[in-house]
Amino acid sequence: MLYLMLLFIGIAAIAVYLLVVFREVPGAMSERWGELEGLPPDLGEWTTDDDSEAAIDARERGLMREVRTWREPGVGLFGRDRLVLQVRYKNAAGEIESVEPDRKISRRRVKAADGA
Repeated sequence: MLYLMLLFIGIAAIAVYLLVVFREVPGAMSERWGELEGLPPDLGEWTTDDDSEAAIDARERGLMREVRTWREPGVGLFGRDRLVLQVRYKNAAGEIESVEPDRKISRRRVKAADGA
């Protein structure tokens, strides 16, 4: 039982150490796992979708499909920002007819090339 308790204390100490290092040491996270790929240039701007299958279906129903990439701010101690794709459909008068549920967009990590 004593060995089990020592093992648990050791694992907890390592977890706390890694948590502190990756949160507080500048560059530790990006050095280990790479940088997140860049944000889209039209972040937060509604753009008309003309060539997707959903846009063609919407056009047949007399609607216009608009999409945007939105950055939701994180909340709490470990909250991280996340990117979501938002879609809305407008009628000919410019009124919003319906919206689709937000879809999370995953950003990949890109390893930096060593310059040395």
